Amino acid sequence: MSEDASAQGGGEAEILAVRRRKLEARIASLEDKLRSASVIDASELDNEVVRVGSLVNVKDEGTGKSLKYTIVGSTEANPGENKLSNESPVGKALVGHKRNDEVSVQLPNGKARKLKITKIEVA
Repeated sequence: MSEDASAQGGGEAEILAVRRRKLEARIASLEDKLRSASVIDASELDNEVVRVGSLVNVKDEGTGKSLKYTIVGSTEANPGENKLSNESPVGKALVGHKRNDEVSVQLPNGKARKLKITKIEVA
């Protein structure tokens, strides 16, 4: 085998090793999430307080827009579908609050928003 072919094979082996390490790290992360996960029984939820599993209607006090968010766990989050993680800035601000509460949210872009909770439903 020539030196070029050997070097090329070494490059491929390194690429595969990096991919393997990334996959192993992802597996470890998922295993951690599974260990700490808990099943939420929707029949035990109420609409008094915002929590994971709540469908929250809010009014942006700055723009006057009404918005509707579903609060979900981090693995289910999809901001394009208004499914916000309970770990996101808006999700964190809303969790634990009740109807008619106003919450301030510091967004990652540095802007602040005031949201008024107008309705809480079980998603």
